[in-house]
Amino acid sequence: MDLRTYIISVAAAAVIAAVVNMIAPEKWTKYVGMATGLVVVMCIAQPVFTLFHEDVFEGFRAEAQVSEADGDILLRSEIKAELERRVEEDAAARLRSEFNRECTVDAEIAVNSAGEIEGVESLRVYGKKIDSAALARLREVYGVSEVTYEGYRENIKKPE
Repeated sequence: MDLRTYIISVAAAAVIAAVVNMIAPEKWTKYVGMATGLVVVMCIAQPVFTLFHEDVFEGFRAEAQVSEADGDILLRSEIKAELERRVEEDAAARLRSEFNRECTVDAEIAVNSAGEIEGVESLRVYGKKIDSAALARLREVYGVSEVTYEGYRENIKKPE
């Protein structure tokens, strides 16, 4: 580290610390002051640590390595889970409002071989007995042929 870079980093740390101290809420001032002071001291002491071949900021590097494919798979699974949750809530609310039935619904979302969401694959309804008109309505609304009534389940999910 050359002298110019050292001076610029210490000055930048001091300016940033001063700005953070000014915008921090009054009840946090002593904690923010302590944290920013520690950062400034570490910037000032950096040349001493380099004499001992120690990198002060070594542990602060992000080492997470996620491939793009893994990220896409994770994102798709999160989207699928959220879509299933929303369909389940909507179908339960529809049964409650249109047919006066307190039920829970489990939805299964269809995903093709490319990982793309195609739509609702099936719905399973739990709770008080519902008639064929309600099942037909769910088939119509969600464009799914497989809507089944599974009977009463003890642990019915409460609507949020």
